[in-house]
Amino acid sequence: MRLRLDCIPCYLRQALRALRFSGLEHMGGEVLREVMRRLIELDWTLTPMEIGFEVYRVVREVTGVRDLYAEVKRRSNRLVLDMLPRLRKRVRSSEDPLRTAVLLSIAGNIIDYGALDKFNIEEAIERCLKARPAIDDYPLLRERLEEAEAILYFTDNAGEVVFDRLLAETLVEELGARRITFIVKNTPIINDTTIVDAVEVGLHKVPGAEVRELACSSLDEYLEFKETLEEWISRADVVVSKGQGNYELLSEVGKAFFLLVAKCPVIAGDLGVDVGDTVIAQGPR
Repeated sequence: MRLRLDCIPCYLRQALRALRFSGLEHMGGEVLREVMRRLIELDWTLTPMEIGFEVYRVVREVTGVRDLYAEVKRRSNRLVLDMLPRLRKRVRSSEDPLRTAVLLSIAGNIIDYGALDKFNIEEAIERCLKARPAIDDYPLLRERLEEAEAILYFTDNAGEVVFDRLLAETLVEELGARRITFIVKNTPIINDTTIVDAVEVGLHKVPGAEVRELACSSLDEYLEFKETLEEWISRADVVVSKGQGNYELLSEVGKAFFLLVAKCPVIAGDLGVDVGDTVIAQGPR
């Protein structure tokens, strides 16, 4: 998915939200000027996610703070870890445990401080379990997962990643052992999952799982790493992509399945759904 013009003011809103969230609003003028300067220099044919890597590099460098959302990420992880035993029971007692785990994983996508200021995870869970996704490619996803030996799983946000752990555990219980490679960010970006979060929530404890880092501390680092990422994708039988940012990055990958809540009008429009809709979609569409 290529950058849309609506993405440009969104980067500024996200940067300002991060500063306010971390008590650094007094640095807003300095940060926003530098972000705008860098946005003018960048190639606008890149994906929104790729440009976002550079925007957040600027925010980190100007503020001198590596992880503006560190504390809220820890709280999000603890919140959902406390829910995990109850969520496991709900999955195992359901008619189709794998589908229930997929829907719960999508519900967790509401924990997104880049797109939302407020959310209610309990309400999101009930809504996702009751409402049919606007795009529902679950039967095809299940079929591909049944055939797959190697799964590449792109995580999105802290807290949400606990739901991803539950989905992976359910996948192993329902379909048997799989090689599941979880991808996390190597650098804090908004409240995205890093290796610290992955270890905190026990992602590496899922049978057959390993955790790898996506190099994204700057646009240049990502572009140098991109060939490695493409190799990882080529070796996977199925790619599971969580959230809007990963959709932006991977929307042209045919073996990918996108699990998300459409929180942004640009993403919703690209998918042909409404803002607030849940999605289980095979790409490209």
